[in-house]
Amino acid sequence: MNPSSKLRLTPVCAAVLLLAAGGALAQQSPAPQASTPSDQQATQASTSDTAGASAQQGGQGAGADAMTPIATVEVTGIRRSIRSAEQIKRDATQVVDSINAEDIGKFPDRAAGDALQRVAGVQVGRDRGETSSVIIRGLPDVATTLDGQDIFTGRGRRLSYQDLPVQSIAGLDVYKSATANQFEGGIAGAVNIRLRAPFDFKTRTITGYVEDRRQHANGSTASKTRNSPGGGVLYSDRWNSGRGEMGVLLDAAYNKEHWAYPVQWNDRPDRLFSVSPDGTATRLNDDQPVAPLRAGDRLGSLPHIGGIYNAGDRERFSGHAAFQWKISPKLEFTTQYLGMGYRGRHEVDYQLAIVGWTPRLTNVVLGEENAACATPEGVICPILSANAPAARFGGPYDWDPYVATSAWGVKERTNTHFLNFALQYRDGPWNVNSALALTHSKFINDTVIVDQQIPGASASVYTDGGDGHGGYNAITTPTSTNPLRDPSQFVLRGLVQNWEESVGKQAQWRTDATYKLGDGFLRALNMGVRLSTRNTEYHSAEGHSDVNGANRPNPVAAFGPGFESLVPGVDRLGGPFLVPSRDFLIDQPDAVRAVYGAPAGRVADDPTRYFDQRERTVTLYGSGRWQTTLAGMEVSGEAGVRVVRLNRKMRGTTRNGDVLTPIDVKASETNVLPNLSALVGWRDNLQSHLSIGRTITRPEFYRLNPAMSLIPPTVNAPGTGNAGNPDLEPTKSTNADATLEYYFPKNGFAQIALFHRDIKGYLQNFTQDEVIGGQTYRVTRPQNSGSGTLKGAEFSIQKFFDFLPGFWSGFGAQFNTTWISGDNETRTTLDSPTFKKTSLIDVARRSSNFALLYEGHGVTGRLAATRRGSYVEQIEEPRFLQDRIVQAQTYVDLSLSYELTKNLTLQFDAINLSKEKYESYVGSESRPRDIRYTPTTYGLALRFKL
Repeated sequence: MNPSSKLRLTPVCAAVLLLAAGGALAQQSPAPQASTPSDQQATQASTSDTAGASAQQGGQGAGADAMTPIATVEVTGIRRSIRSAEQIKRDATQVVDSINAEDIGKFPDRAAGDALQRVAGVQVGRDRGETSSVIIRGLPDVATTLDGQDIFTGRGRRLSYQDLPVQSIAGLDVYKSATANQFEGGIAGAVNIRLRAPFDFKTRTITGYVEDRRQHANGSTASKTRNSPGGGVLYSDRWNSGRGEMGVLLDAAYNKEHWAYPVQWNDRPDRLFSVSPDGTATRLNDDQPVAPLRAGDRLGSLPHIGGIYNAGDRERFSGHAAFQWKISPKLEFTTQYLGMGYRGRHEVDYQLAIVGWTPRLTNVVLGEENAACATPEGVICPILSANAPAARFGGPYDWDPYVATSAWGVKERTNTHFLNFALQYRDGPWNVNSALALTHSKFINDTVIVDQQIPGASASVYTDGGDGHGGYNAITTPTSTNPLRDPSQFVLRGLVQNWEESVGKQAQWRTDATYKLGDGFLRALNMGVRLSTRNTEYHSAEGHSDVNGANRPNPVAAFGPGFESLVPGVDRLGGPFLVPSRDFLIDQPDAVRAVYGAPAGRVADDPTRYFDQRERTVTLYGSGRWQTTLAGMEVSGEAGVRVVRLNRKMRGTTRNGDVLTPIDVKASETNVLPNLSALVGWRDNLQSHLSIGRTITRPEFYRLNPAMSLIPPTVNAPGTGNAGNPDLEPTKSTNADATLEYYFPKNGFAQIALFHRDIKGYLQNFTQDEVIGGQTYRVTRPQNSGSGTLKGAEFSIQKFFDFLPGFWSGFGAQFNTTWISGDNETRTTLDSPTFKKTSLIDVARRSSNFALLYEGHGVTGRLAATRRGSYVEQIEEPRFLQDRIVQAQTYVDLSLSYELTKNLTLQFDAINLSKEKYESYVGSESRPRDIRYTPTTYGLALRFKL
């Protein structure tokens, strides 16, 4: 860490120390209080149960937790899980927040990522109605481990949280600061998933659930709701054999979901108009100056307007098995297998009106001149609405505006297998954990895309309606008032086929050891080694075909009446519209290929898109646990260093324009990651966590893959492309954290946390025009940025209201809020050595969670609101180089359950009661970008326990 970093970090720790010292002097420590009848059958956890929990947690913090086992008071229900999570937080060396199994089961959540949004300082990203990413304190770079071992899906470095059902989870620990024994790989923090194990249960246990959900698509009233069933069962047993105590656990889960995810978009403008006072406008061409054509005219911009109706069917299933064997009082063996599968077929149905290229506009309403009109090219205001009459500029199918629909028929599947063998040895001062894990994950995708055009169509559009977003007033042709629903109006355009197969494999072995030294200042030594070999391989191909451009056939005439499908569409774009049938594209691809003159079967494997990367990692760490007394206060902590040596071999092909360059490179890197943490006990119920350390995040494999994927241009719109960058370096961060935590008698806590990150090499995407095969494409590539900072504060509190009388004592509440500020050095262009200060992308300045809880009289309830503030999604989006901003979002979920009998519970869930949606704009709300309508889901489940 450089000296300037130290100076900036000092105030963080100093502020918390001063606050804590004042609190410690202000009052005497209260005596510990015994549990009361409101704790509901309080019992001391058995020795074997405590050991089992410690063993699971030990994967992520084996050295720390083995020295001081967590002593918990066990109560039933949601209180028990919250109290257990509090104890983990209280005893941990680093800053950690947890959520445990009983609490997870009370959420309206199917998958691990959904449950994580209940943790303080954690936000989630949602895509197509599912949790697709996890964000800790504003940053998405999060490492994921499964019982302390690295876990991933496909060719990624992270687990697809959608794939792991909560059925298999014993707990989730969110680490916001690191210790030397933790797996590296997340500058934001780390999530450790603790799988259930047989010794978690005292006796034979059988639990399970059956459920049905119905999803309502917002933004598309024509969408139909359908049943989405799911279910799971868990069996666990333990017994004493002649060779020691043994236990076995089996669980399985399955769910099927019918989903819809409408999107309305305004594409960025790429042409300007000279707008006259009479409401007519003339397009400026590239060879004209950016200036009004006539006196009294003003400049305006009109984005292309369209929408996407995403919908499909997905199945997720998992199987989990665990075996534990207490071979002797000193030796325990555990093995875990987890298999996760995903099957999906869905459609991506586009409707578009490329109005921004139309040579003449009528009935133009131009926005008032204000700050939104200030652009690098002069005063250019957004056009709020306009009519774009049809104008032919070439052959029979060359028309402005370009009005079309398109369907992607997508079939994909994922299989992930994880197998872990762990051995724990305890003898006197020694505690040794050794584990071997094997992971294999494969992802396959096949996509067939067919475009169809409506020649001669006129469009009446608006870009800024009453709620600030665009839509269609009307799409017409001379022969149809609603051509989007008239199959006779379409002609076939191009065919695109693409597929990919990616495989990730890993073998990893780690051994962690703790040696207790006694009661001196240095209490224990922790040491460990980790060896890993990780391979990822990617094959794909893409093909483009077209019919006779001089005589384009009607789709129904070419394929028959079963080819067209009327999809529900987006309300603000006129509702239902016709597209090529998803099922036809998926189930009869050779029939589609035949019409386009393409050979049957998949496109041949493209060697220029092949990518292979092999990583070999050797990691050593060492740390010391220390403890002392200062001014009557107990202070303990850990100091250590993690050294990671990585050797990489990479093969692929880079593309710049039409130049293809094979790469076959070897590289290596060594990262030294020191850390220091302290736990200050100001008094029995008031403490602070302090930590400073260095972390890294390696680039995702797809971002390293130089292969380029292209979507060809149409006659009216440029093509697009995406490619990786094999020269990316890890993102590095120096982190400081400080907390002040007050624990209420019996249950609950309040916490203030301060944090600071000095970040180097944050990844950002850059888009530039490239000419490939004589066509212009907007190609997006990632690149490391310069230096940045992220700092903020977090406040959280949770408490059950035991002090209230009777019925009211069953209530409780959880609340947390996070304030963040940050900046970054962004390159001015791709490969530019020049940087300028900008915002950190994807980082919201304010985020919060609130939950109202109830447990009593057989009823358990939770009303939860999760808010993520506005954030910058892209820096300086062309054409006007303005930031793309995502507006704040608040999701409200409800879960209610009623205990019909001791072993049978009825549960009702509602997800996204607020009908929240993603909304973005560029520079100003008068230049809206996207609306993505997150669905609202209702579910009814029956849970049983035997």
